Amino acid sequence: MLHFLSQVEKAYESKVDRDQLLQAYKAFKIVVPGKAPEKQLDKAFEEASGFSTYQAIKATKAQDKGLISLGK
Repeated sequence: MLHFLSQVEKAYESKVDRDQLLQAYKAFKIVVPGKAPEKQLDKAFEEASGFSTYQAIKATKAQDKGLISLGK
C-alpha cells in the first residue's frame, strides 16, 4: 500500500511511469478491494498530502502509455 501512495506522490512531484503506477494500484486493490475503504484512504491521504489517489488513477487510465505527471 505504501508503494502505491509513494507512486502517487511521485506523479505529483515529478513523473512516474504509467505502467508502474497501474501495477502499484493493482497491488493496492488486493489489500483494499472495496470502494468505500479506498475512498476513505484517498480522503485521508489527500488531507495529509494534498495529493489525490483518485485523480492519479483517473489520469493514468486516460493515458495509453508513457509518463504521468500531475504537478501543477
